[in-house]
This record gives sequence, C-alpha cells and structure tokens, in this order.
Amino acid sequence: MLFIPRTVRLILHLLTGLLIAAALHIVGRPVAPAPVARWWLRGLLQVFGIRVRVEGAPIDGPAVRVANHVSWLDIALIGAAAPTRFVAKSEVAHWPLAGWLADAAGSFYIRRGRGGATPLLDQLVPHLHRGGEFCFFPEGTTTEGPLPGPFHARLFAAAIEADCHVQPVALSYGRSPDGRDIAPFVGEDSLFAHILRLLRAGPIEARVQFGRPIPPTGTRDELAQAAHATICRALRSAPIPAGEVIPVLGTSA
Repeated sequence: MLFIPRTVRLILHLLTGLLIAAALHIVGRPVAPAPVARWWLRGLLQVFGIRVRVEGAPIDGPAVRVANHVSWLDIALIGAAAPTRFVAKSEVAHWPLAGWLADAAGSFYIRRGRGGATPLLDQLVPHLHRGGEFCFFPEGTTTEGPLPGPFHARLFAAAIEADCHVQPVALSYGRSPDGRDIAPFVGEDSLFAHILRLLRAGPIEARVQFGRPIPPTGTRDELAQAAHATICRALRSAPIPAGEVIPVLGTSA
C-alpha cells in the first residue's frame, strides 16, 4: 500500500522543514535561501506522487506572478518551478506548523477586509524595487474551476508602483488513476482529510503554464482583467499536454 510509506515520508519531510525553520531562527536569517525552499517544495510534491509539467518559463528579475487558485498544493507547484515568495492571509502566520513553514519561506501576509492591502503594498513595492518577486492568488479563495473566479485588483497596484511586469500562471491538475478529481481543496473540506486523500491516491499530473508577461501599463483593474483573460485562455487548452517534467519530481510510489 502507498498510504503507510507516504505517511512516514510526509512526517519526516515536515520535520525536516521545521528543523530548517528552527535553524534559520537560530542564525537570525528570516527567509530560507531560494534553492532550499525549492528543494523542500519539490520533495513535498514527491511525497504525494505529483508529476509536474511546465510550459513557458518564469521571467527573470522583479515580477508579480498571479495564478488561479485550486488547492494549497498550488504553492508547492509554483514554488518548485520558480523561485518566488507568496502572499498568504494573515491568519496563516499564527497556525502551528504551517505558520512556521510560511515564515521560513518568506511569506508576506495580508489582513482581510477594508484597508488590508495598504500596509502590505508598503512591503511589496520595496521588495520589487530590490529585484525580488512575489506571487499571489487574486481570486482570494480556492475555486474548483474549470475557470477561475473574478480577480481582486488591489495587489496589482504593486506592479504599477514598482514598474515591473505581471506574469500570469495557469495551474491545472489531472485526475487520480481511479478517475477522481482529488486535487481541488474547496468549500468546507478540511486540510487533514484532503491530505489523507492525497496520500491514499495514486500519482497525478499537474501543469504549470507560465504566461506571457504583461507590462505595467493602465490601471490595476485593467491588469487584473488582462491576467484573468490570459489564464482562462491557457486553461481552455487541452488538459495536461506533453511538456517538460521537472526531473527531480518524477513519480513517487
């Protein structure tokens, strides 16, 4: 059975992540180096037997990446394929385990509600000016698809203020060998139950499509609409086509 060995591997991998987070705290380094973060995220995908096909390539230099949001797995998919930091809701910072790992990965946090984006933009714009990049999910929640919901435009202002491109990223998942669509994490589903389903399932394939960068012209609403249209076009294409498979992922048994 896959379940028991995968569960053991997951526990060991999570412990490794916590040790990395603790070591960073001890040495006074707030964020894990990009190669370390990518190694850990790729290992997480290996545990669940997720094979990643990549189309296009992440742009170099400062960038705002935006993606449709299907599952908590989206962070691992994008982070395994490109060095980037993520925007998470502020509650995540206080979650045991997940919060520590998010801190170690250099996550930015946004407070939900009116005015929550303003203090975050004060962090994101200098980060972009220093040559950094970040990724956020402008739907604000996970959706099962097949196409994403409306995009909230507030954080697109960071690209305009920092004069850097927006790169749309389209994410899609295949079905498990028994035909189930197990990747989406939506509604009232619990994280624990979703992890158990993934551990019990056979390998699934996922696709990451890096779209053509969008220059920071126009308003933030226009940027959001252009990114949404690009992602929708990508998701309407044939599901999980042949592409580059990230070599270190392969298929996990």
